Amino acid sequence: MATVIDELTIPDGRIITDAQEVQKFSGDKYTEAIEAVNQPLAVVEAQSTADVQAAVRFANAHRIPVTARAAATSIVNGSAAEKNGLIIDLNQLNKILEINIPNQYAVVQAGVINSDLDNEARKQGYFFSPDPGSKPISSVGGNIATNAGGMSSLKYGTTKQSVIGLKVVLADGTVVETGGKTFKNNAPYDLTDLFVGSEGTLGIIVEATVKLLPVPFGNPVTGLATFANMKQLSVGVQNISGSGLYPSMMEALNKTSIEALDRLEHSDLGQGGAESLLIFQLDVAPAGALDALKKILKSSGALRVNVTDDPDYAKKIIKIRQDYYQAEAAYGRLIVEDVAVPLSKLPDLAEFVENLKFSSNVTAFLGGHAGDGNFHPNFAVSKELDQTPDDVNDAINQIFKYVQSIGGTISAEHGIGDLKEKWVLPQLGQNLVALQKKVKLTFDPNNVLNPDRKL
Repeated sequence: MATVIDELTIPDGRIITDAQEVQKFSGDKYTEAIEAVNQPLAVVEAQSTADVQAAVRFANAHRIPVTARAAATSIVNGSAAEKNGLIIDLNQLNKILEINIPNQYAVVQAGVINSDLDNEARKQGYFFSPDPGSKPISSVGGNIATNAGGMSSLKYGTTKQSVIGLKVVLADGTVVETGGKTFKNNAPYDLTDLFVGSEGTLGIIVEATVKLLPVPFGNPVTGLATFANMKQLSVGVQNISGSGLYPSMMEALNKTSIEALDRLEHSDLGQGGAESLLIFQLDVAPAGALDALKKILKSSGALRVNVTDDPDYAKKIIKIRQDYYQAEAAYGRLIVEDVAVPLSKLPDLAEFVENLKFSSNVTAFLGGHAGDGNFHPNFAVSKELDQTPDDVNDAINQIFKYVQSIGGTISAEHGIGDLKEKWVLPQLGQNLVALQKKVKLTFDPNNVLNPDRKL
């Protein structure tokens, strides 16, 4: 097989075959420590769409598995190397090709970092709304491939709501352009949405046209509230959701998460017996919003409420949420999970996670996007352990099974990759899985694009 790779040529980029150099591209940053990293045959550092076409066309002809990657921030091993496969590295496709303010869109290559696009748009009074926790380090192409969410998904939706057009390289090397530069386009089948969240299994995204939104006028209203338990917090979430105030963010943290933050920040968020914390924001605040929020939260049983329209204090509140993973990681190597349940089931999920028992030295956390039912059960395990303890794997399986039993999903924003593959059939059922496989084979009949992932 190695002699076959020697025949690969590309017009602009670089082909890496040195084993040690190739190994550097083989794993995802967040999973390579716990997952066996396969050794691919080579890496194509693409400098152009033509490089991607040539590499995919060659791989398809020789039935070589292909995995595209840019920032490699997948949490589900979705862009790690396939054994004897070909890695197509998109980091050099990192140009913002156009920011068109009159028409409120940007055209970017797949390797552009999310926050870089957002920062450039903000210089002109606009912003890019997808805001995953990995915003400063994840690529727009990766966000699209996984349909990434984030703190502002409650108001602005996940990544797919911001994508209006794509340039994609198919398995045979053909380039197709879906969507366009208008916000409405009912001429074709909606293949743009089909590619969003497909995790590189249907085609390789090399370029995207995305919506930009004007930065909201005025100062946002930001706050935090503590509650005696997650059930009471959920009452507050439901009351704010039904208030007509349209929050842009509602983030919840459980007792162990509060303790971790207090330890990191030297704060006292857990004062007065608080066992759950809600952080919220209205980026467009109508007159009276600040007083209305205080009244809603107090009537919902909040123990403590801090609400402000002061931008400096608001930054301190948001920083608490942004430091969430750092605070947890101080307890050990962090395993991050991603589930979503109907809003009324949030207290049930919290109780289920908090009642899990461990024989090994493990700290379990629960936090996430309470406004849309998306929670992250996270586990800190000893950094001295090479493998995840069996009781942690068992706990994750219990969570997935429970989430599916109450009408939830085992992936809200991180994707399936190959870590959650066995849970797809129980959630979707045989008929839908069979239909998805037919779609996959239509786009990729030789099954070379990120095989055995997503499905």
